[in-house]
Amino acid sequence: MKSLKYLKLALFALVIGLSATSCMDDDWTDPTGEVAPFGNNQLQETNVVNIADLKSKYSALLKDKVNDTVRIADGVQIKARVTGNDISGNIYNQIMLEDATGGIVISVAQGGMCGQLPIGQEVLIDLGGLYYGAYRTQPQIGVPYTDFKKNQTYPSRISRTEWQTRFKILGKADASLVVPHVFETSEISTLNNETVAHKYTGQIVTLKGVEFDTADGTVTFAPEAEGAATGYGVTRYFKGYTAQKKQIGIRTSCYAKFAAETLPKGKLNVTGILTVYKTSATSSYGTTVQLVLRSQSDIEVLEPEKNK
Repeated sequence: MKSLKYLKLALFALVIGLSATSCMDDDWTDPTGEVAPFGNNQLQETNVVNIADLKSKYSALLKDKVNDTVRIADGVQIKARVTGNDISGNIYNQIMLEDATGGIVISVAQGGMCGQLPIGQEVLIDLGGLYYGAYRTQPQIGVPYTDFKKNQTYPSRISRTEWQTRFKILGKADASLVVPHVFETSEISTLNNETVAHKYTGQIVTLKGVEFDTADGTVTFAPEAEGAATGYGVTRYFKGYTAQKKQIGIRTSCYAKFAAETLPKGKLNVTGILTVYKTSATSSYGTTVQLVLRSQSDIEVLEPEKNK
């Protein structure tokens, strides 16, 4: 009788186990990553354009506009690799992408994008019907937002729901394929030319041998008290690049994980996403070049003895 009892218990456990397995199979996505559990796996390559051509075409339609947008034609796609995301909180509601020809910023109303789109992840993106825009002359893709008081239209954030229909994951992320364009110390000044600066907007670059102008062992990246008057972001300029029409530095969010860290002293190699900023077409400051760090590790300290 005991044997029969145990046999019944074993059969019952087997049935329960099979049922649980069946439920898991219904909901489980293959963990190998062959099919991504987010984005739009149905997207197919039909009309991929390179980023340089995209920017050339639509920037021409926004010529001399500091803030404005223009609709991207239906069916236009790009295939690019993620170079910047929100992993450290310094990049907010944006994803930075690059192909072999250039870089672009896409604005998305979604947090935690680093989990879905890590550095080095290649994606196919459907841009048709979205808007190419300029925000203070910085090219970015999103949807239009109009400030009627200022009579200005800006590229704003794509909704999270819309964004999920717009991209498809291609293979596995490979951060080693994200290689910055290097500006040697003697080449950095070329970025004061607006044409050169705009060529590299949205791209990941490294500026070699720079030094923060205000680094004294006490100044931090982005104190909240200072950033409260500037949109909770603080710009720290490099030595030799603080004057009008010559400004080059880094822009840091007061909410970045490293915002309260002290600026390193001495010579540095600084890597970040290159952005441009201009308040108006006639601004006496001209175009300001601002690198956006992905994390504090984007700074390589060349003279550690000065930071002891």
